[in-house]
Amino acid sequence: MTDELDIRTAIKDTLPTVFGYIGIGLAFGVVSQSVGLSVLMVVLMSAITYAGSAQFIMVSMLVSHNPVVSIMVAVFLVNARMILMSTVVAPYFKKDSMLKNIFIGALLTDESFALSMNKVNYTDHKMSFEWFNTANLIAYFTWMIASGVGALLGQLVAHPERLGLDFALEFTL
Repeated sequence: MTDELDIRTAIKDTLPTVFGYIGIGLAFGVVSQSVGLSVLMVVLMSAITYAGSAQFIMVSMLVSHNPVVSIMVAVFLVNARMILMSTVVAPYFKKDSMLKNIFIGALLTDESFALSMNKVNYTDHKMSFEWFNTANLIAYFTWMIASGVGALLGQLVAHPERLGLDFALEFTL
């Protein structure tokens, strides 16, 4: 990691985290497909909700026929930590527009937060929209693609538990 805050550096800095998104995204896609969600539903859930742990909970609660209000409350509670993370990140973007701040906050993840906090140690506590936005967009698109590919692969896997995905299946079923 360097002290540069440009797009190219963000790509290099973010690449190690991509493998985590791919692994969990594939697992989410396979599990979601195995309980009856279509590939389109999986990709839309990943695009709109964009919260791995919350998405696993949503699938579990949908399969159990929980009320929508209960699902919404559970998703809010699981993701409430993002409010705290956003308050830590926000001061670095005081001079940026409200739209840029909303964009950064909407795509913030545990990984991009940790990556950014590590980055500020290398930049004398500076951050740029270009760097952070690039890190967030890489994470966002990797998650959507991985969960979509997982759902496609899920159509080929009759027994996902044989791939070691039984931890997620027990959680969702």
